[in-house]
Amino acid sequence: MRLYLHLLALCSACLFLSQTARAGQVIPFEYRDGLIWVKVKAEGRREPLNFLLDSGAGASVLSLNAAEKLKVKLGSASRVQRVGAGAVAYHVRDFRAQMGGITLGENPLALDLRDTSALCSRAIDGLIGQDFFRNRILQIDFKAGQIRLLEKADAEKSCAVVPLKRHRDIMCVAAAVNGGAQQWVRLDTGCDDGLHWVSGAKNGGEVKATLQLGEERMAQVRTTIHPRELFPDEAGLLGNAVLSNYIVTIDAVKGRMLLAKG
Repeated sequence: MRLYLHLLALCSACLFLSQTARAGQVIPFEYRDGLIWVKVKAEGRREPLNFLLDSGAGASVLSLNAAEKLKVKLGSASRVQRVGAGAVAYHVRDFRAQMGGITLGENPLALDLRDTSALCSRAIDGLIGQDFFRNRILQIDFKAGQIRLLEKADAEKSCAVVPLKRHRDIMCVAAAVNGGAQQWVRLDTGCDDGLHWVSGAKNGGEVKATLQLGEERMAQVRTTIHPRELFPDEAGLLGNAVLSNYIVTIDAVKGRMLLAKG
């Protein structure tokens, strides 16, 4: 399955920050379809909503379908960028919900997610995007099915320390392919693939490549080659098919990603 749920690349000043999250909290998730599914409990709805943890999205999103069911108020419309096209998103007011006991903000964006939901085993009710990662240390343990909020990251227990920087509304990590120079790729938990790489070649395609992330070297990584950038000033993206082999700590405070053997 080839999912491009990460390619929403939302650019907005609208933040969806959780207000009560603190170090030590644990959020359970289900790793399914190559994606990280979390349960969000919305006010006025008995059954939880199915959201994706999507570090490749510049802001958090509520699907228009879920917004309609919840009868939340939609405000002004904004243009957001998707790969190859634009889309219209609406500012949401008075959305009250929790994820793993963490209270989420009330003003996400509402966007039509029907096309991407059709590629999954269940409907996508929303995305937890970059605003949730900001100024936090967040650990994703794929084997345990847990997202942990940490007070500090322990580099001594890691097999690799990878430089991470904020670029526009998302995070990028340094990666090298086939012994080449390090370049910045989007850190993308909304992608079920391993690696997408911009080579500058005339034609794209799928190859097996050697990937270097910090001290960690991986051979035979399934890599989709692109002749041109998916996003401006980015050399590609790194997805869950690679990340799920590790316990991944995203330290947005110190600008690094730590990889540990799961």
